[in-house]
Amino acid sequence: MLDKFEYYHGAALVRLMDDERCRAVKKRGLLGYVVNDETFVFLKYTTRARTPWGFAFDQEDVNRCFKMEQEYKNVVLGLVCGGDGICALHWREAKELLAGKPGRIAAGRKHNQSYAVWGTAGEWKRKISLNRGPSLLFESDQ
Repeated sequence: MLDKFEYYHGAALVRLMDDERCRAVKKRGLLGYVVNDETFVFLKYTTRARTPWGFAFDQEDVNRCFKMEQEYKNVVLGLVCGGDGICALHWREAKELLAGKPGRIAAGRKHNQSYAVWGTAGEWKRKISLNRGPSLLFESDQ
């Protein structure tokens, strides 16, 4: 039987590895992966079936992202929203939503629309496309 962790992380990793720009993925700690030796991907998931999807970031999560920001060119959060999709954010965007400290980030969307994202420190002004993930990892204008 598949563990929920394996199931949700696997869904995110398959999308990532299906992109032709992905050359290598290495496990880094419990919740993270290093892609092409330059991008740290931190995955969080919720099993909730319907919008909105909430994600808690404790002090350890925040510290991990700050540390990875020092070690890698890029840090990306993949928020796996149940069976709906993956909402991808740069860590710098998530830092704004969290005001750089522990808190919550939530994502929600209506049918056939992009994700709206908000956190303990406010709402992200732009909508986030369902297909944003790979471009955050591989495009050079980070």
